[in-house]
Amino acid sequence: MALIIEKTQINNFLEDLKRKFEVFDIRKDTLPPKQYFFPPKEEIFSYNKKTKRVSVPKPKKKALLFGLNLDDLEAMTQLDEVMRKPKTDNFYFQRKNRTLRIGLTDVSIKSAPPGGDLIFEKINSREYQVLVWTPQGKKIARQYNKFFKKTCIERSRSVKNPKIKNYPDESRPMKKLKELLLDSEFLADAISWSWKNDSKIWDELAEICLGCGICSYVCPLCYCFSTEDRAKIDGKECVRYRQWDACTLPEFSKISGGHNFHKTLKERYYNWFHHKFVRGYKEYGKSLCVACGRCQKYCPAGINIETWIVKIIKDYEKHLLTPRS
Repeated sequence: MALIIEKTQINNFLEDLKRKFEVFDIRKDTLPPKQYFFPPKEEIFSYNKKTKRVSVPKPKKKALLFGLNLDDLEAMTQLDEVMRKPKTDNFYFQRKNRTLRIGLTDVSIKSAPPGGDLIFEKINSREYQVLVWTPQGKKIARQYNKFFKKTCIERSRSVKNPKIKNYPDESRPMKKLKELLLDSEFLADAISWSWKNDSKIWDELAEICLGCGICSYVCPLCYCFSTEDRAKIDGKECVRYRQWDACTLPEFSKISGGHNFHKTLKERYYNWFHHKFVRGYKEYGKSLCVACGRCQKYCPAGINIETWIVKIIKDYEKHLLTPRS
């Protein structure tokens, strides 16, 4: 017997959840789910000059994210690991620990990334199987059992080998890049080699890239930020904010005295690749990429990183096969 929710009941289920949670249906979001735990801009603390007290924002109402695809669930799990090292980011986890996550997929799965509490798996055009992954998910399934039923599964033929349609922003899955990510070590070696031995590729990319930072903002695994202190107009209070930043922006690597570690766009764009595919592997054993396709979809210059990475891999493989004198 399986736990089932009918498609017509999903909206009713979400409406009922709004009594206890701030519900976000993220299926049409442009920004990735990280925005709910690591906002584009957030107040870290404030300091009152008169009382000499430091205050931190109070936690908001518990949140619920609905419609997470499997790539985003995987990315959230990886981002958790990043936010624990070298020191736990309490601001991130304060939000994350107060958020329930419900995944949605058209793909039949035997296992899933541990980022979700419940996953709704489509079994036919009318029904979803409810997969429970955590104690929190089990609690929700029990408390809202009026929306679920237990029955035998009857899968329609059209869902046995479905096309993936569960991407919240309709990004095209990067199938070739997904395959390459299975060997993160080889990918890291290829990217490192290309910078030293195939610089023409990076010259070409620098000519196309606008250095706008959009690829970082829409990536579920980019987490660069800057901080800013703002004093109130009367000078009695100062607030520190944390806001998203991007390593492709010219000011990101600029320090006091005017020195810039990455002066050119070529250096900055390579640094973006290096962080994802080289540093990511060295520090976490895997690339900081899940091939969700957002960077390609929203890039105003039309850069498809999958195409360029495939080219880098081909050049690297050719290099490995070339006899050495």
